[in-house]
Amino acid sequence: MNNDWSFGGAPDAPAWPTLENGEKEQAVLLQQVFDSPAEADMRLSMLSAYGIPCFKYYAKEGGAGKVINGFSGYGADLYVPASRLEEARALLTAEPIFDEDNS
Repeated sequence: MNNDWSFGGAPDAPAWPTLENGEKEQAVLLQQVFDSPAEADMRLSMLSAYGIPCFKYYAKEGGAGKVINGFSGYGADLYVPASRLEEARALLTAEPIFDEDNS
């Protein structure tokens, strides 16, 4: 059994990178989003599919709103490792590529 869980707790999520001294790399804010499966969770899944570790954090009383209402009225903050920030930004802002020959 593999006990090497990722930062997010899911066994198939990309592992959070570590520094040479063994500490976890600093997490930096990627963006603030509306807390819904179509917004936050879709972005988390997409980043994970491209091998970029990411986690969702609820600021202020957002965690309580998530428990009571099922979503946070304050939204959610998405964090990635500092070394992957630019790659994650580029991925989330990229224009979709459509293959017109296979449409």
